[in-house]
Amino acid sequence: MGRFFVLIIFFIGYEAQSQNLAQLYERVSSSVVVINVESVAPEGEGISFQLSMVGSQGSGVLVRDDGLIWTAAHVIQSAERITVDFLDGDSYPAEVVASSPLADVAAIKVSDQFQLKEKKVAVLGNSDEARIGEDVFVIGAPHGFKQSLTCGILSGRYVPDKLSNDFEQVEFLQTDAAINPGNSGGPLFNMKGEVIGVASSIYTTSGGFDGIGFVAPSNSAQKLLKDTNSPWTGMETLLLTPELAGVLNVPQKSGLLVVVVSSKGSASKLGLQGGYIPATINDTELLLGGDIILEVAGIKFEDKNSRSLIKQKLTEFKKGDLIPIVILRNGQIGSAQFQKQ
Repeated sequence: MGRFFVLIIFFIGYEAQSQNLAQLYERVSSSVVVINVESVAPEGEGISFQLSMVGSQGSGVLVRDDGLIWTAAHVIQSAERITVDFLDGDSYPAEVVASSPLADVAAIKVSDQFQLKEKKVAVLGNSDEARIGEDVFVIGAPHGFKQSLTCGILSGRYVPDKLSNDFEQVEFLQTDAAINPGNSGGPLFNMKGEVIGVASSIYTTSGGFDGIGFVAPSNSAQKLLKDTNSPWTGMETLLLTPELAGVLNVPQKSGLLVVVVSSKGSASKLGLQGGYIPATINDTELLLGGDIILEVAGIKFEDKNSRSLIKQKLTEFKKGDLIPIVILRNGQIGSAQFQKQ
């Protein structure tokens, strides 16, 4: 009789939880959007390469009624054109307003001419209060299957051995809620229906989801994407190891390799050029042949700690000041300047 009673309690609890999740999905799903991106990518090799437009897709979440949407930085980092699809079928063009690539969060905004008063705006939660073991769920468009829901728990907190693009240490939330290509940029919700993170990446040995996904916390997103804290450069980069720097004949210990450049970002305005030679480095596919940034504000890239030195140096400049950079292009050293925002 005791066992029978326990089973009844279990099934009642399971049914209540399922109903609660279904209700939450209905309440928040319309705040989740599909982000369609067109980017320029080279076709061919060497001097015979040609630029062509390629399409990709990610997810995002509407966080303000003026059209501000959070997504993952890698979804839009080198975008030429962005359109946003809402659950009701409406589709709008958007532009990038902020991006923090290593924290993997970005903000895009639907053009101001469109009215979004009828759209559902997500409620932001406090990711610092999220507890290991609590139930969470993700909504996105994995492999193009729009408005897909996956659920799991908050598995842990992870601090990678790298810095964000504004040179601060970043933390990621870990979850076993399934995250697949197309989920990137989609929101992680708690069981209050609050956004506590933005889906970023997975750890996998099979090539598919192995139960370990990483999410940028909502508190980090709010801090990094506020105002102009993280201006969008429109370029994808790679900090070179000493070994790679030697292979590429860089005249110092390291450098920032420019992989891809969007014509819409600030890097393009500086005249920086991306790569065109396909290569795979540490299981990461990228393009070589682009510019290598050697110095910023007189500080050389020597290792990851150089970024902290650069950040400290940049505080000495005022808004509007021109900041010098040194680049390596085709074996020749040149210089440029960018304006502090």
